[in-house]
Amino acid sequence: MIYLNKKNLQLNHVKKLTFLLLLVLIILNTSAQTYQHTLEDKTIFDKLSGLPLSEKYGQVSSIKLVYEIKTKKLYYFNSKFFRYHHEFCSVILENKLEVPDFNKVNYSNSSKRKYLLANINYFKTLNIYALEISPVDLMAQKDIEHLWSLVKESSFIGKDLNLMLNNYRLHEISSYFNNQIPLLEPSHIYNNLNYQAIGKYKNCGIIHFIHNFTTESDNINPMDIAVLNETPLYLPKVSGIIVTEFQTPLSHLSILAQNRKIPIAAYKEAFNDSSLLLYANKKVCLTVENNTFKLEPIDSLIALKQKTKQLNLKYDLSVDSIIDIKYINKNSYKHTGNKAANFGLLHTLSNKNNFKVPEGAFAIPFYFYYQHVINSSAQALIDTLLNNKSNLSQDSIKNTLKKIRKEIKQKDINPELIKAVNEKIGSTDFSQFRFRSSTNAEDAKGFSGAGLYTSKTGILNHEKKSFEKAIKNVWASLWSYEAYSEREYYHINHKDVYMGILAHRAFPNEEVNGVAITKNLYRPDNFGFVINAQLGNENVVKPKQGTICDQFICYPNYSNNIFENKNTVDIITQSSLNDNKLLMSPEEIQNLANQLETIKKYFISHTFTSKSYQEFGLDIEFKLEGKNRDLYIKQVRVYND
Repeated sequence: MIYLNKKNLQLNHVKKLTFLLLLVLIILNTSAQTYQHTLEDKTIFDKLSGLPLSEKYGQVSSIKLVYEIKTKKLYYFNSKFFRYHHEFCSVILENKLEVPDFNKVNYSNSSKRKYLLANINYFKTLNIYALEISPVDLMAQKDIEHLWSLVKESSFIGKDLNLMLNNYRLHEISSYFNNQIPLLEPSHIYNNLNYQAIGKYKNCGIIHFIHNFTTESDNINPMDIAVLNETPLYLPKVSGIIVTEFQTPLSHLSILAQNRKIPIAAYKEAFNDSSLLLYANKKVCLTVENNTFKLEPIDSLIALKQKTKQLNLKYDLSVDSIIDIKYINKNSYKHTGNKAANFGLLHTLSNKNNFKVPEGAFAIPFYFYYQHVINSSAQALIDTLLNNKSNLSQDSIKNTLKKIRKEIKQKDINPELIKAVNEKIGSTDFSQFRFRSSTNAEDAKGFSGAGLYTSKTGILNHEKKSFEKAIKNVWASLWSYEAYSEREYYHINHKDVYMGILAHRAFPNEEVNGVAITKNLYRPDNFGFVINAQLGNENVVKPKQGTICDQFICYPNYSNNIFENKNTVDIITQSSLNDNKLLMSPEEIQNLANQLETIKKYFISHTFTSKSYQEFGLDIEFKLEGKNRDLYIKQVRVYND
């Protein structure tokens, strides 16, 4: 696979020579096998194999191979010695090219190409071996066929060797292989996996099997490692999670793993595995790794010390009129919330780049929420709750929160606000508007608050779906039990939390909706953006059970490297609602990748962060809309991991 580690690219010549010399000495002084020209059996494969560079799938072992075109020699090499193709070629084959030039030549269709490079992956749950060519590699069809034949003849795998169709180009030419080469679709791999690492951490607790979350959720304790057969919308404080359903990178459980730093794994056989069932109600330490999870019995548990310092948030209640999006900037978070402030930056960027933001956008500042609450009975209920919460049971807290939401929804809204909203929307070409939560306790560095608050659609002059109902429902969601509990978990001062609203035209007929993370989650400190996309308005973050979305890694056209002038897509899985085909064309994906790169560059330059460019990520929501499938970016926030 491609070696693009930024730190190694910056090594000076002396350091490189020292590294190579040490590597040669290690190889010469070890009895282990460095490389072989044949793979006689699985024992040899196991000795040479290691984890793949990319952690796209769990339960995979991999070896690398190089075919030297001039000498016509095939090398299977030990990935424990040589993590990258370039290293092997430099040390063993005396390649003189530096990494950038090596990659540019040997992942091209140039006549100057010296090597054919690939991996052989063994997928344990499928018992399948597959030849994997880098998604960025432009290896010619005849060379792919030749390489496959060489591996078939020189290995125990033989004609059972599959070719992974991990990008658009391989899909397009796959019909020309004349049924001689078995083809492996990414969705087939994904659908047959039974394990997924979500939060790769370690923690100790008591294994608690939960068969019915609705009826048993009140019995979950902070020291529990919860074993779930469904994905709940909210989980109380726990020490770890094993769930039977696979998760997308931005699912609620994935966000929990990032924010709480607890071990979380998806294991389809969790309720059927007798070895796991033996640990029911036992004290263990759970460690989640890429290929497996481990349980270690322990004698006692020590409760972790909890942070007790209260986090106070900034707010400004002085802005008392709705604000057009063109006047929203990064400092607007104090009076309109983080979502609206970030959207204002997107609006500015969209004016000079090849994406749109939803039209007609404006913000309703904290002032109107504050006035609504203090003029109702809700404020007294809030004060009572916050002044006595340590003495209240969970049931009492839930009942009080329910009363607060009811009071907010029942109180008539400020008529001047509704008049201003109607005038603002009436001046646009749209009648359906989306009213979205924009608090100072979400979309923030260190606390995303994803999924905690409500968004509602209002329709102009509609009795049941009025703008007033939509606004009040969003305001009331500030006091949902889930939102309140998560703020408690992070010791956020509830008295400082205010709800603003970002409003813009709705999307009743989008062609594609998706989320993007502008960093490579599966290969740290490397290029690549992770995309999840789905047909129409089917939810990507909370899909229906059994529904699979597109998931792939795409790469902007970075200048002066191997991604330049290429549409590079590394497919992980494809939409089950689109006949297991990607929903977006190569050109649409490439434009998305390039626009995401523009947004990332802007935000990292305006965000205080200690992370490197490759480590820094944004969580971005996008849509393709209308007959022209225009790209819309509708939300951006820092990706907290």
